[in-house]
Amino acid sequence: MSQYSFGFVYVFTNKIMPHLVKIGMTTALAEDRAKDLFSTSSPDPFEVVFSAITSNPTALEKLTHDLLKDKRYRPNREFFEVSPEVAIDTILQARQETDGIKAWAKQSQVFLQNGDRLLLSMRANQVLFLSGYPSIIAPEAEMIDLWQAHTDGDTLELYFTDDPGYTADIHDDAPFSHEDPVPYLNRTKTADNDTIIYKARMVPGDRLLWMDDSAPRFVSALFESKCHCQLIARTRDPKFTEEGIPKLINLDPNWKASTQILEASRYVCSLPRPRVWAPRNPDTDAGWAGVAWKNAPPEYWLPQLNQRAKPRKQQ
Repeated sequence: MSQYSFGFVYVFTNKIMPHLVKIGMTTALAEDRAKDLFSTSSPDPFEVVFSAITSNPTALEKLTHDLLKDKRYRPNREFFEVSPEVAIDTILQARQETDGIKAWAKQSQVFLQNGDRLLLSMRANQVLFLSGYPSIIAPEAEMIDLWQAHTDGDTLELYFTDDPGYTADIHDDAPFSHEDPVPYLNRTKTADNDTIIYKARMVPGDRLLWMDDSAPRFVSALFESKCHCQLIARTRDPKFTEEGIPKLINLDPNWKASTQILEASRYVCSLPRPRVWAPRNPDTDAGWAGVAWKNAPPEYWLPQLNQRAKPRKQQ
């Protein structure tokens, strides 16, 4: 059973309230919430202006409301006298706190399993260190990859599954390795997800160390996968090389690891072996399930995209 799942904090407008926006949260899709409100409490439908995916919808909604408390129309209502643009910027600012490194660093280590869904909201220059055991008998783990966020608000979406066939890396030789697994956040495919800037996979036993060595102190959060994972890096502000090519989530050529980052990375590699393990490039002839050989629909990764069950009629 999954421990972590996605929710959404949304911005709605309504033509009968032209100077107000509604900011709320839902564990369903924002479009479903808008339909519910139209059927119960409004003579005109709400328009979904924006929807932010989050691992902590309740906390994100509360912090957004707190940041806009001076603009709240009534204390007991979710309506605010701000423009949609201000509402969106405030949600994204708040998400860097509720889904940021300090929120996840409260746990010494986060263990992830099948069905878990996580979003990490990063700040520029934060570093991600992916480590794994090259073999089941290796004396210690080694670095698999090293990434660095380009922009405040860049995110990582982590989707955990027991089926390795659905997970792919941007470097895999598979026809869908460069495809976005969740390109939109509504069923009509009109609410685009943020721009994908990297796609990677984790295997059972891999550990992901998230680090921030900026002042005033070093902060880190450690995640360990008990199963396979599809990892997606996204940005709302793409960066480009001098040749006009979109930058992936990789290291700046001039970046140098601090002593704290080096020590933390070495420490993670020296941790005891994980309880589960799988090879990164499995030999299917030896009985291992293959990776990156089939494509999953967006609904597989984001269950909210499935059609809602129709309510039963009262007898």
